[in-house]
Amino acid sequence: MTFCCFNPFPWGKVPQRPLEWPYPNRDFDPVSGCEFFRTQIDQLIYAEECGFDWVAVGEDHFTAYGLAPNPNLILSILAHCTKKVRLAIFGAPIPLLNPIRVAEETAMLDLISNGRLVVGLIRGVPQNYEAYQCNPDESRERFEEASALIVKAWTAPEIFSWEGKYYNYPKVSLWPRPIQQPHPPLLYSANSSESAMIGARNRAIIGTIHLYARTAMHSVEVAIAAYKQQAEMDGWTPGPDRFMVGFPTCIAETDGEAFDKLAPALDYQFNVLSGTFNAQKRRIAAETKYGHTPVEENPPTLRERLDRHMVLCGSPSTVTSQIEWLRQELGIGIISMQTKVGNISDSDSRKSMRLFRNEVRPHFDAAISQPLAADGVGA
Repeated sequence: MTFCCFNPFPWGKVPQRPLEWPYPNRDFDPVSGCEFFRTQIDQLIYAEECGFDWVAVGEDHFTAYGLAPNPNLILSILAHCTKKVRLAIFGAPIPLLNPIRVAEETAMLDLISNGRLVVGLIRGVPQNYEAYQCNPDESRERFEEASALIVKAWTAPEIFSWEGKYYNYPKVSLWPRPIQQPHPPLLYSANSSESAMIGARNRAIIGTIHLYARTAMHSVEVAIAAYKQQAEMDGWTPGPDRFMVGFPTCIAETDGEAFDKLAPALDYQFNVLSGTFNAQKRRIAAETKYGHTPVEENPPTLRERLDRHMVLCGSPSTVTSQIEWLRQELGIGIISMQTKVGNISDSDSRKSMRLFRNEVRPHFDAAISQPLAADGVGA
């Protein structure tokens, strides 16, 4: 098993859900923001001490849901302040970005970290297309072309030209190139069978880090099945380390204490920080080729999430059993744990991390995965 500590950098001081999108920034206090960033970065540095294999930061825009419009800035600090833990991007919305710039920055991060980078590439969520005024009809085609261009830029030892449908570069020669060979491991978001099949064709890890709907775990099963089917058609067999799922996580001495901590934090995350995007999501899904995207209205209760295996919450023994179920029933090899959920206190988040280190992780040490292979072979 591989364990990741994910922090989306949620702002915990929004008094109520905004009625408009994008988020008005009047509820952001820059003075408090300085301390907020120091605290969250320190928490991710602490994750290495707590036995996590990865730390991860997401990317979001125009929202208090996640204050990390450029996760590479944070990961560059973590690369200098950690020694062993892998650094994961969850993930770069490449249809909205310059793919050559993404290739350059991630190559730098791979070198600064001495080959510890995991590069998550995503299409991005519908409201990001609204924010950046990009055509969501082009999102999937742009994603596939940009992803191929990034890999080419990482691996080509000579100057090359790129003439595509969306990207044209007459001369490309990446300086620097990444240290991991043939390139850093790729992580694709997979919220549908189509996305999972694209991931399998590229032998990327696939992952889901936001479980919104009550049917979310069924969607995970469908995506894993589609990935395995595509891999079989392509003549290879993926291991558990190709599949990652992320869970809101709270570990305490007792189940009751963990439930009491996580329930209000989930309520804040889904009923205050989320939800203002729903109108944009529905409209974009209905009017474009972007496709289905989950919304956060009427979110599941903590009890429903527990019953549907959508959270990791309880005493160390309870959480150990929850992880074991995911490993055995779904074949998931990478568990992402979001201990910083909504407005949960940093002390409670760190407590979860310590209990994970002391009482959960030891049960899985014998099942630690082998070093990642970029192409999935032998992993």
